[in-house]
Order: sequence, then structure tokens, then C-alpha cells
Amino acid sequence: MSKISPQKFRLKNGKWIVIRSVVKKDAKPLLEYVNQIGGESDFLTFGGGEFKKTKTEEEKIIQEHLRAKNAVFIVAEMNKEIVGNLIASSKNKKRIEHVADFGVSVKKDYWRMGIGEILIKTMVEWAKSSKIIRKINLVVMVHNKAAISLYKKMGFEIEGQLRRDNFIDGKFYDSYMMGLLIK
Repeated sequence: MSKISPQKFRLKNGKWIVIRSVVKKDAKPLLEYVNQIGGESDFLTFGGGEFKKTKTEEEKIIQEHLRAKNAVFIVAEMNKEIVGNLIASSKNKKRIEHVADFGVSVKKDYWRMGIGEILIKTMVEWAKSSKIIRKINLVVMVHNKAAISLYKKMGFEIEGQLRRDNFIDGKFYDSYMMGLLIK
């Protein structure tokens, strides 16, 4: 079971957040969160209102992540509001179960406070303790300089480039594939 107990962290601005595993009752607030952030950034694979899952579908995803040994789904909360999230998961195929892919996001009003870094550090610690995950992958648009800088700071390396990986407002964008080996 991939559950992260609630942990408090102080942000760069002195405020506190709680990082914890999602629970079933987070389904509706998570859907609202995802549809909000989709409209706040072109660095995501979806735009505002494009995330069309139902509450029941989201509850199922949450349950699957909580049961999986090689997946984690965490949120960052401030004053009981979800302000960030991270999902890391792997396939249940023996040859690749050790490789997790992840995505992380933070509400725009909370950018540059260190929330993304805390979420990623929590995921890396989870991966180390899992005894299953030995590599973490991500995909990031090449023009997302802030995210690339953070990932490099966390030890991720660029492993390749995907051409025309995203199409936004009539323009193609390339992405980097980045990876981190877990010792």
C-alpha cells in the first residue's frame, strides 16, 4: 500500500503546508483543482475544463493508487485547500514495474513557494522506501525553464527530446524526457 502519512512543511514564505496521500473524499476537490490549474498554465497536457473525469472515476483512480505498491498520489494542502498534487505510478509488468512516471502541479497563486520541490522530495523518499521503484521519469516542455531548473536541482537528467510533443494554440512544442535513478 502506497500511503504517505500527513507531514507538515514550512514554505519559503514562512507559511505551512501539509503533504499527505489522497483519500476518497478528495475526489471532488481534486477535479475542481485539476480543471482550475488546466486554465492557469500552458505547461500541462490539458487546458482548463478539459479534464472530464467524473467523481466516481476519480474515486476509482484514488483507490487504485492507494492499493498499488508502485504508485503514490499525494496532495499539498494549505488551510484545508488543495494547492498542489503529484501522481507517480508504474505499470504492473515485471520488466518495467521499477520505473515510475510522474506529474506534478501547483496552483498559480502558490508558485515559487517551494511546494513543487517538497512534493518531489516526498515522492523520491517514497520511491527509495518502496524497494520497487528504481527509476523515476518525467516529461517537461523544453521552454518550461523553471521546472527544468527544479528537476535538475533534484538530480534529474535530460535523457532525450520529444519533437512536436504538444500542440497549443496552433503551435508545436518539444519536450524533454528526464530521469532520476533511485539508489
